[in-house]
Amino acid sequence: MAKKVFPEELTIKKLDNHDFSNFDCGDDDLNDFIRSDAKIQMKSKINITYACIYKKLPVGFVTLSSDSIKINPEDKRIGIKYSAFPSLKIGRLAIHKNYKEKSIGSLIILWVTGKALELCEEIGIRFISVDSYKESEGFYRKNYFVKLEKSENEHIPMYSDLNHWE
Repeated sequence: MAKKVFPEELTIKKLDNHDFSNFDCGDDDLNDFIRSDAKIQMKSKINITYACIYKKLPVGFVTLSSDSIKINPEDKRIGIKYSAFPSLKIGRLAIHKNYKEKSIGSLIILWVTGKALELCEEIGIRFISVDSYKESEGFYRKNYFVKLEKSENEHIPMYSDLNHWE
């Protein structure tokens, strides 16, 4: 198995007839979501799930939906005083446990960022948001996300400013 996966080796497509029956990211909730709930939620227009394909195998997925977030008051870079800002939300992101530590998660984040930059030419989107698991906080920080606020629950609200990418 490759040590690192390169962008040209991945395909990211809207979830269709991709076979995730053997997918295991090590998290039962995420495994159950991709096998049982993703297509139902897509049909209900709750979110859209995208499959990440490597060598014809689904090795990951990401789920996107619309969101709005309240930015940290001390973040002076925004320059606009809105109570909430439009964002593209990463609802779920998972990589098969056999493909972790191969940069696939970061490549998916780059793909999501590109998608958000395309969308912001058509509709208002300023940020990408995520409610990170505590054990994933470092991954999101590495990919230019910052905490929205202190959180005492199992998820940490984080965001990435699309102006960082322009």
